[in-house]
Amino acid sequence: MPILIEHRRLEESVNLCKQLKLKFIELNMNLPLYQIEVLKNINRFKQIQEENDIYFTIHLDENLNVCDFN
Repeated sequence: MPILIEHRRLEESVNLCKQLKLKFIELNMNLPLYQIEVLKNINRFKQIQEENDIYFTIHLDENLNVCDFN
């Protein structure tokens, strides 16, 4: 399922994912909560995955310019 902008915490989306019996969540880097600074904490995501038997996919900003050093 795609991450929902209405959820202010990752755990809220994880709970919904489990309720819907889905297996993964798409993290969209367009959203402020999932910028590179947050995604660097890979241990947090691994722990959530293991505890909830789900996995995450990461989707880059669709405006990504691969020649931009940002």
